[in-house]
Amino acid sequence: MFLSVVYFMTALLGFLTLMVLVSQYKSNRKVNFYLLILIFFASFRFFFIGIYSLVFFTVSDDVTVIFRSFGSGIFACIYLYFKCLVANRKNPVAGDLYYFSIPVLFGIYNLWMRHYTASWYLLSYFLFALIPLFYLGLSFFELKNKLWFQKSKTWRVQKQNMLVRNWSIFFFVFCFLIVLRLLVSLVLDIFVAGYSDGTSYFWLAGLLCFVLFFKLLFTPMMLYSNVLLDYEIKSEEYFELVFEDFWLDESDVLITNSQDLKLSERVESNLESYIYEIERMALEHFCFRNPKVSMRDFAIRLEIPKSHLLYFFKYHSKVSFIEFKRTVRIYDAISLIEEGFLEKRTVEKLSKKTGFYSCDLFLSSFKEIVGVEPLEYNQKRKELC
Repeated sequence: MFLSVVYFMTALLGFLTLMVLVSQYKSNRKVNFYLLILIFFASFRFFFIGIYSLVFFTVSDDVTVIFRSFGSGIFACIYLYFKCLVANRKNPVAGDLYYFSIPVLFGIYNLWMRHYTASWYLLSYFLFALIPLFYLGLSFFELKNKLWFQKSKTWRVQKQNMLVRNWSIFFFVFCFLIVLRLLVSLVLDIFVAGYSDGTSYFWLAGLLCFVLFFKLLFTPMMLYSNVLLDYEIKSEEYFELVFEDFWLDESDVLITNSQDLKLSERVESNLESYIYEIERMALEHFCFRNPKVSMRDFAIRLEIPKSHLLYFFKYHSKVSFIEFKRTVRIYDAISLIEEGFLEKRTVEKLSKKTGFYSCDLFLSSFKEIVGVEPLEYNQKRKELC
């Protein structure tokens, strides 16, 4: 009876959290499609287990196998959540389906094993333990390489990334503990012959999820960080921007175009956000390393219409989009040089890495912006060190 109350309370708090997350979907960087799936799945499962513990009813073995096997796709959702969090992407893309291939194959294997080779159940348990470890490992390397040890080049982005970094560490530890409970349960099933399908000590998962839901609901910086951060930024006297000299707070150009007049209301009210998001996306996500990236591609990464970006560079930038792209690539090259890129690789490889079609164009652009050529810059850097 006590455990059913725990499960129902966790499910109730989970569904409440889900509703709040949905309301914050567009405005909060930490909320994406896969987090909603994870919260829904966890809440539904605790609700189902709560009912099952109160009113016992028969569930066919085939249904149990299907639920356990294909349900392992939730671990793929954990990895995809972190992947989207790092990329600042909200919605799933077709390429995400690739990561569900392992759970699908595992489900097919379990169904086949049940009807033809039931004696191979130990292999099923081994695979069931391996799948969450595999996706947890992918998540660790994704976060380690692209978020936890990445330094921001702007003050505002550093502030945002610190919040996201702290949240990702908390959520990764939560996922690790959930997987650890599952592994312990599977080991007990094998050696103690419990055959619980990984549900031993499931109340621990309930308590962990209760803590997660509670933290999401009652820690404002988790769900409302954008609002609080904007307020905090407004109270600061100094904001660090890498390309501050590029941007215009007010345009001296008279707007006569009817389409631009309509856009002005939308863009002008969010001008500061546009500036910081453009710099963050350009510097933190290396969008311009792709030599074919266009303004349309960049607008898609920013999740804004191309017309908004056209308006911004037309009325609030001292440089064109092409010039901005070129400058960002040179800044990227400088960062790579300072990381030792030219110690083992050539200038030509550096030019390709940063998105230039031509090495000659890279050299001329580098000298124009920095004042010296890349090799000379690298030599002076080593002398200073």
